[in-house]
Amino acid sequence: MTRAAWIAQQHGRKAVLYVVRVYGPGESFYKVGVTFSLSSRFSRLKTLYRWRTVARYSSYNAGAVYDLEQRLHREFSALSYAPLADFGGRTECYSEVGPLLAALPSGTFFLKNTETLI
Repeated sequence: MTRAAWIAQQHGRKAVLYVVRVYGPGESFYKVGVTFSLSSRFSRLKTLYRWRTVARYSSYNAGAVYDLEQRLHREFSALSYAPLADFGGRTECYSEVGPLLAALPSGTFFLKNTETLI
């Protein structure tokens, strides 16, 4: 999705950049993405994997959230992970989370016990 299309979907809602741990039988990885509703974003993924939020950055500046996601994807492409199952967003997955978390801006909400992942 283009930056302009993403911003057009905002409709006064906070934009969210998320880092989630995705796991299933014999597989565990991290996904980075943007959404306006984290629970509905992963409703279809529940049939393939379980997931848990690791970090969340929210802002009413949807353009800044989009730009942050794009920067993370560029900077951490070497950590890219290809999940076994096919799903929307499978190209936004990573094998390690520590470097991603360290690159998030101040104001990011980290789930408790996240420091053990860095």
